[in-house]
Amino acid sequence: MAKFQILESIKIPQTTGITEDIERWMSRMEAIARESQDTALKSLLAEPKALSLLHFIFQHSPFLSKLISLHPALLVNWCNTGTDALFQQLLNQTKTQRFNNVAQLMQQLRIAKREASLLIALADISGLWPLEMVTAAMSDFAEGSTQAAMNFLLLQAHAKKEIVLPFPESPERESGFFVLAMGKMGARELNYSSDIDLIVLFDKEKATAAGVENPQQYFPKLTRELSRILQERTGDGYVFRVDLRLRPDPASTPVALSTAGAITYYETVGQNWERAALIKARPVAGDTASAFQFLKQISPFIWRKHLDFAAIADIQSIKRQMDARSGNGIDIAGHNIKVGLGGIREIEFFVQIHQLIWGGRKVDLRLSGTCRALETLAECELITTELAKKLTESYRFYRTVEHRLQMVDDQQTHTLPKDEPSLVKLAHFSGFADFPTFQRELSEHLKFVHHNFSTSFCGQGSLGNEDGTLSFTGVENNPETVETIRKMGFTNPDTISEVIQSWHRGARRATRTKRARELITELTPALLKALAATTHPDQAFHNFDVFLSKLPAGIQIFSLFQANPHLLHHIAIIMGSAPAMAESLSKNVNLLDTILTADFFSEFPDKQELFTELSNILLLTRDFEDEMDAVRRFKSEKQFQAGVQLLHHKVRAEEARHYLSDVAEVCIEALMHRVEMDFISRTPDLHKGELTIVLMGRLGARDLTFGSDIDMIFLFDESQHELSLEYNKLSKRFITSLTALTSQGRLYDADTRLRPSGKDGAIAVSAVAFDNYFNTSAWTFEFMALTRARVITGKESLQAQVRQIITTQLTRKRDKGKLVTDILDLRARVDKEFGTTNTWNLKYTRGGLMDIDFLSQYFILLHAHEYPDIIHPSAGDVFRAMQKHKLLSGTEAKMLIDAHTFLNSLFTMLRLCGGSALDEQSTVPGVKAMIAGGMQMPHFGEVRELLRRTLAESIQLWNHYIRL
Repeated sequence: MAKFQILESIKIPQTTGITEDIERWMSRMEAIARESQDTALKSLLAEPKALSLLHFIFQHSPFLSKLISLHPALLVNWCNTGTDALFQQLLNQTKTQRFNNVAQLMQQLRIAKREASLLIALADISGLWPLEMVTAAMSDFAEGSTQAAMNFLLLQAHAKKEIVLPFPESPERESGFFVLAMGKMGARELNYSSDIDLIVLFDKEKATAAGVENPQQYFPKLTRELSRILQERTGDGYVFRVDLRLRPDPASTPVALSTAGAITYYETVGQNWERAALIKARPVAGDTASAFQFLKQISPFIWRKHLDFAAIADIQSIKRQMDARSGNGIDIAGHNIKVGLGGIREIEFFVQIHQLIWGGRKVDLRLSGTCRALETLAECELITTELAKKLTESYRFYRTVEHRLQMVDDQQTHTLPKDEPSLVKLAHFSGFADFPTFQRELSEHLKFVHHNFSTSFCGQGSLGNEDGTLSFTGVENNPETVETIRKMGFTNPDTISEVIQSWHRGARRATRTKRARELITELTPALLKALAATTHPDQAFHNFDVFLSKLPAGIQIFSLFQANPHLLHHIAIIMGSAPAMAESLSKNVNLLDTILTADFFSEFPDKQELFTELSNILLLTRDFEDEMDAVRRFKSEKQFQAGVQLLHHKVRAEEARHYLSDVAEVCIEALMHRVEMDFISRTPDLHKGELTIVLMGRLGARDLTFGSDIDMIFLFDESQHELSLEYNKLSKRFITSLTALTSQGRLYDADTRLRPSGKDGAIAVSAVAFDNYFNTSAWTFEFMALTRARVITGKESLQAQVRQIITTQLTRKRDKGKLVTDILDLRARVDKEFGTTNTWNLKYTRGGLMDIDFLSQYFILLHAHEYPDIIHPSAGDVFRAMQKHKLLSGTEAKMLIDAHTFLNSLFTMLRLCGGSALDEQSTVPGVKAMIAGGMQMPHFGEVRELLRRTLAESIQLWNHYIRL
């Protein structure tokens, strides 16, 4: 190994000349070498590259110069072996060394801190370590020091019998006492001369079990001693300054809190700035199991399930206060690169605001490191890759300058010098050849960062003078305001003005707080403009007011609109065209969050992608109740996505039905898996996969619409017949999980009346009993329903058996006369109960959906014994197969396929509006326009005419085929 080999790989800027500082420190080093007779040090002082490094440090940093003089052997070792091995050895020794008394502990930690500071500085200045390694090393040493002090205090308490440690050889383990690092230490981004922000907590139950009589008094005392060990200045210096003020309510709480007390605080009065701070929380000492459990428990406080734009104002208000203290301009001289305009804090706030908003939905964003979080924001397409790159470059630049500032005298400073000579010296210390280049680059970073932060998360302005006056104060309508509203396109401006005035008086729960009224005041111009752009503005406004009246609170959603003004366009379309969706939104306004996701208007994901997404969501749930809510949120969000895409004509109705069917299947399969696993864990005789679900009706045909219920049958393996009672209990348990009304609503209504023997039969029967029922007792309508059957769960062998049973039953040869008689009788009974003269009642009107479905089912039951490939759950596919076998002419097949497609699409649009039928006289123009647009027709009249022709053609074909 070559002597001083590390010097070959370092690059050090040249000094500006031999200064008095360099001469003084070089004289001291030479004297040390002489007095100690250290030949290695003498050789090092003769090395040109070593002299360049020493001259550079001596010229710029009195603090590092002193460390070199105190630890010359460390400098020699570093030049021989580099930083990595030496630092790791120092870190391991700090963590594992045992100490006889507190004085020895404090002395050794301070000496180790000096050595760590020197090693880290050498690696930084010489370019051997990038910024991330420098900050991580400082953070790791802070963590090791805290662990050493914690271990010592716990062992000392154990020896004094003040506490009983479960594992004295590993004192921290199961001690119930732990430390969370916050801020830069928590993120492993500690700066060169940083305080360490800590929160100290204890698990009262573990502490009591360990014999601590009064944990509320004992652990604060231990914490104060921990803090003293680390920060008290002695002749050997200090380890780290400790700041305990990030704990809950520091003005009135002890320095160590119980976990239960902290959780209660965060869940009841925790503030948004505390959520931002806790993003970086990390266990660093003590009982890490308890620490991670605590972080898991407060995770819902930090990471909201729904997008949280209301948090932006809180975070930005802190920054505005800093701006006020920092002045209004960016002047390099005396500028604070941490909290000043365009500085480190603006980058951190930019990242944290994004994390608070999106972290509940995107788990990948739950990161503590600033640069990695920026990279992930870009990967999630929440910011551009270019912006992430530029902010990262600025952040690294600032942190390097910050470190050089602090290396001068080991001061926790972030303020640039005010005088030009000191600025020139800092520029040189930061690696720049001259001050103008340094000044230009720093200025560019500051301006870019501040511009980005200032323009982020900002809502758009109001209508302004171009649209006229909009004033809603006082008790009477402002005539100019009324005229402005009229010009915007509203036909009842007086009423609208009065309603808005009532909002400002707090007449709606959502506008009763001062902040909510301030927000709705700012939003009103843009809201009216968006509603005015709908087909029927007055109706859209009325629907919005109804929506508003049902909200429990308004700040959250108003903040959402303010931060994302384009959402008003979407809400206006919903209010003007889809009152049923407006009703859903009033019950769950957080559905609007989904519009802000990058893939909301993208092509619908396939079933496997949906399954993967839901599975990942369920991995984060805590219990079965949480799982049920998560599945319901997933379904609601996907159904809302399908509805909005239909409203915007991004997809066809048929695509929406298939998507809704896939979503339902994924929810059913995921929920069934969890119900089954839970049930089996309590019923050892049962085995997974012995129960299968057969989907029927619209879901069986993959034609699910908005608000459809789920028709299903439960079958189990005949070999498990003796457990039939248990499988019925399992089936009922699953139906309850499907239909139960939780805080997130009901997942689906379930209908099991198509099971053998109908509502009087067992919920679940064996596959063999199911087969026997159809062999001996089934009615024709039950065979008709069976044409839509689709098997989705259970082990493969059971699924295959059930599919074979279904195929066998559907391919039995039937008497045509009896089949026609039964179908005509069934249709007559339906007519008697549900008959209608309203052609917009698409399900029951003659020639409508029921007749189309009955025709397809008739064809299957009549011809499948010869042509089994005509068996399809979807009527359209049946008609195509019939044409292939020349059982239908091309013209007839096309008429039926077109009728099936048109009627189902129109039915989907009606369900989106909230009903299965339509009263043409009372339906507002906005809804009619939405229906026409969804059907890809220019006018509602064309929809009406096509419906008339379609029903007539369907009746004609019905009469041709369903006859004796």
